[in-house]
Amino acid sequence: MAAAAAPPLSLAIRPGPAETLTVVATGDAPGDQAGAFSGTVSLNGSPAEVKVAGQAERVGGRLRVPLTLKYAEIPADWADRFRLGTFDYRLKGILGGREPIDWSGAMPWKDVGVESEKETASQFVRLGSLRITHFSLFESEARASVSVRNPLSFPLKVARVEYRLLANGREVGAGETRGLLLHAAQENTLDFPIDIEHGQLLAAAGSALAGGGEIEARLHGQLLVRLPNGDITVPLDLSGKLDMLAE
Repeated sequence: MAAAAAPPLSLAIRPGPAETLTVVATGDAPGDQAGAFSGTVSLNGSPAEVKVAGQAERVGGRLRVPLTLKYAEIPADWADRFRLGTFDYRLKGILGGREPIDWSGAMPWKDVGVESEKETASQFVRLGSLRITHFSLFESEARASVSVRNPLSFPLKVARVEYRLLANGREVGAGETRGLLLHAAQENTLDFPIDIEHGQLLAAAGSALAGGGEIEARLHGQLLVRLPNGDITVPLDLSGKLDMLAE
């Protein structure tokens, strides 16, 4: 049986913790030339192009080009044209100072490799504080403070956040928040109120409840970023300590 043909282009994304991300594009290119590449990239037919550069190499008969993009240079028009299933791309430029490269086509997002997705999420979303805000014999309330960094040059709308609170491995509460905004190029602090199931909290907290101590906790759920053509789901899985001392 013949080996399956390689796709026209493969992409791997390596989000960086600071101001840039790396996109590794691998595709067919005639000849055996490698070296410095410079050009532009655009998505979904957008007239907005971003300049890119990288040091290309030959791997398995194909051309591999790592490209560095600044988050702040990603156009808002790319987000406006985002589609959930597939995207169109065009990468064009000059290889080695003289060889033209022009890769264009469409591919499904599921075929794009994102390296270290869990670690990537932790670079942009982190738990600030998690505390009991009200406690009585019959009902309890909690609140989580979550920091979300938006490195882009345009704001992002959060349609809805759904979350569950686990304490010592036991689900003790849940909540939902709507209509938030992630301001551009900054870290945003989001406030998540949590309705506590009083009986479950009593079972999970044990002696820590009476002493006002801390217990192991996890906030699990999803954050939905609203774009014109659909919502992007960002998973939440944040570990920390639940402060049992009510305000």
